[in-house]
Amino acid sequence: MSMGVGRVRVPRKRKWSEPWHRFLTVVFAFAVTWLLRLVCRSNRLTTTEAEVLQRYVEQGGNIFAFWHDRLFYLAYFYVKNSRGRKVTMLVSLSRDGDYGVALVRRLGQEVVRGSTSRGGRRAVSELARTIAEGGNVGITPDGPRGPAHKVNEGTIKLAQITGARIIPVSFDASRKHRLHSWDRFILVKPFGRVHVAVGGAIEVPRRITAEERERYCRQLERSLSHLDRICAERLAGSTL
Repeated sequence: MSMGVGRVRVPRKRKWSEPWHRFLTVVFAFAVTWLLRLVCRSNRLTTTEAEVLQRYVEQGGNIFAFWHDRLFYLAYFYVKNSRGRKVTMLVSLSRDGDYGVALVRRLGQEVVRGSTSRGGRRAVSELARTIAEGGNVGITPDGPRGPAHKVNEGTIKLAQITGARIIPVSFDASRKHRLHSWDRFILVKPFGRVHVAVGGAIEVPRRITAEERERYCRQLERSLSHLDRICAERLAGSTL
């Protein structure tokens, strides 16, 4: 004898309501900011050309470019060394991006919403206005969804439109954990060593061809990869 089976209703995954979502972003920002400062302060910092970054920060009108997986420590490093000059971060329009917005604002910095897939034109306009007013902009040129460590042309286009310098920045840590995300995001562990490296400014002419723009993308990729190697080598060659 067999038993008949009726239609089984699979419950849909319920989304957080907007009030709860906003509450969770606030809690997330508070907790991560506390953790960020606690962990980063416990690490011994060394740098390569960090004084160059500080000089450019004061001058304003820069695009600080760094891989998406390096955001954790560099957000702390900028806030610690900016001397009051804020950076405007580009954050995606997704609901996940709401957490990034809450965190950036908790750190006392500014936000522009958008990405290459959504809100791109408006975002570029707001970032260009920020640069024109002497502000600094922070962009992850492989974000928000990758491919990891591949520069998309949006960063180069923004530099082309505004005349802003692109300043490549990277870091590595002796004690770290990589998330199982598309970019293998780096979380710094406490009580280790961190090395931050700053590269030479890349200036993009206003009138360039699509082929030349692609060459600037590859130049920025090479510069960031070179800084990654510098950081790894400095950590390998140093001791506590």
